Amino acid sequence: PVGAFRSNEKNDGFIKTVNSIEQSEKAKVTKLAIGELAQDDIGKLLSTKLCLPIRYTKKLAELVSSKSGGNPFFIVQFLKSIVENRMLEFSINEKRWMWDCDVIDMKMISDEVAQLLTTRFNQLPLPLIQTVKIVSCFGSQVEESMLGLLNLGADVLRMA
Repeated sequence: PVGAFRSNEKNDGFIKTVNSIEQSEKAKVTKLAIGELAQDDIGKLLSTKLCLPIRYTKKLAELVSSKSGGNPFFIVQFLKSIVENRMLEFSINEKRWMWDCDVIDMKMISDEVAQLLTTRFNQLPLPLIQTVKIVSCFGSQVEESMLGLLNLGADVLRMA
């Protein structure tokens, strides 16, 4: 199994469980700390993924950095959002990715990452949203067997 948590999480029970497993040596625990990405790193990432020189992606990297705070998860969510909203598109005529930073900055995308995640969450199928609300009461991780006990297993997992 794979688990993820933020180092500043207040869920002491989860952290104690991870530490207990690690100390018992019954399973190998690998902790991987992922910090914020610097603007230069975001620029390199965009340059690589968009197949463009860094000088072309510099302004977009600045915008992505300011909107995401450098958080890797938020960077991915932000990029997905601007692609889905057709603010970052591949141009067949130009044979490259195109965007307008001013449009991206002013459009519906909020400065608040929480708003971005809320918007994405609300785009999920309603039964999946309801399931997430229910299982969130059980903590940061829920076993698949718990979904089965709640009669939420197979259908919900297919939606995810």
